[in-house]
Amino acid sequence: MADQKLNRSLTRVLECAIEEASARRAPAVEAEHLLLALASDEVLAARRVLIEAGLDRDGIEAALDRERTESLSAVGVGPLDEELFTATPRQTRPGWGTSTKEAIQRGRAIGGQDGRRRPAETELLLGILTASLGTVPRALAFAGVDRESLLDRARAA
Repeated sequence: MADQKLNRSLTRVLECAIEEASARRAPAVEAEHLLLALASDEVLAARRVLIEAGLDRDGIEAALDRERTESLSAVGVGPLDEELFTATPRQTRPGWGTSTKEAIQRGRAIGGQDGRRRPAETELLLGILTASLGTVPRALAFAGVDRESLLDRARAA
């Protein structure tokens, strides 16, 4: 990613995603951090698409919390004290996770398919939403989000 020029708003989204991952003491910036970053920037069309689908920042956080709870439950881990999720503050910047790299690649590929010009952040949202496996698809499913409808909204944005 570092060797490719990024527009300012996408750079802001990536910087915000780094902050999200750091605040959650994650070792890598993943798709869920990108989604939270997109939902946090009030000027982005991608944020409006998420809001129209009922996914404001609080809604995304709630969906991610439920995904974590359900995933832990699936492997036999019951409710945990939130303090157990608190770790020592990060001393280094988190790296780029696989789901982030794949979301960016998918978004760019989708962006060129129909010949429409979209903001880079909207392409990123499309890249995030087209993943069929991972934290974000599970969180959206637990939240009852119609992913196909959300994808249609993002494609139209």
